[in-house]
Amino acid sequence: MTRILIALAFGAVLAAQGYGGRPGFGASYGPAYGEDRVIRTDSRNFAERIARGERMGLITPREASRLWAMEREFRFETARASRSGFGVSHRERERLMEMSVRLDAAISREMRDGERAYRGGRW
Repeated sequence: MTRILIALAFGAVLAAQGYGGRPGFGASYGPAYGEDRVIRTDSRNFAERIARGERMGLITPREASRLWAMEREFRFETARASRSGFGVSHRERERLMEMSVRLDAAISREMRDGERAYRGGRW
């Protein structure tokens, strides 16, 4: 009888672990089942993309200055949120995700809008 109770208790613990590890369980939005939403905090990717667009002439100087300002603000906000000592709250995580998506879309849009930076001679 003791073995059965221990086995049932152990099974209950194992069954309950899957639900505690996923924040927002049951939500109808977000990524696929079992995946956590990820904030792209590696701003080097954004900086590399902006610099590459400038080098290739796909981004004009005016567009580049606006994108660099957005990237700088994103880096500052990410650092501020992680410095708090209490971790990143849900509200901060959502705001940072929104900022990263907006910056990613702005870089993609500016690189594909057809405006070219004049480099002298050939385009």
